Amino acid sequence: MGLGRMVHGRVAALALVGVLAASCASMTDRADKDLTSGPKTLTADEIRTILAGKSWRFQGPNNTGVTLYAEDGSSLVEVDGKGRTKGRWTTKDGQLCESFDPAPPWLPGGVPMSCYSFSPGTTPGTYQAGKAVFSLAT
Repeated sequence: MGLGRMVHGRVAALALVGVLAASCASMTDRADKDLTSGPKTLTADEIRTILAGKSWRFQGPNNTGVTLYAEDGSSLVEVDGKGRTKGRWTTKDGQLCESFDPAPPWLPGGVPMSCYSFSPGTTPGTYQAGKAVFSLAT
């Protein structure tokens, strides 16, 4: 075997090692990234920080209005065209949980504690809470 063939063979082998190393690094990069296409799951503390002490306008399939989420877990809700009620709220990872006191005639039995998904909305500064969209009340 001539010197030219040996040098050419070693260069080819080194090139192959380089290609394999690059492809392994690329696979590691992809494995480290979150490839899910869904919204980020917020922790209970993140949701609490977002909501607590602020009034949020909600727009759902059946109602619109404003909810004040107090730091102590109480809430005051005003539903457009219907009236006001008080409630309680808490958070779980990825969820907002709320209950509402009776408010005759539009909410005669109240609503027991119910939890639904809570995630960043499609527009900056908004959040999706179940079927409702939340934005800071002005």
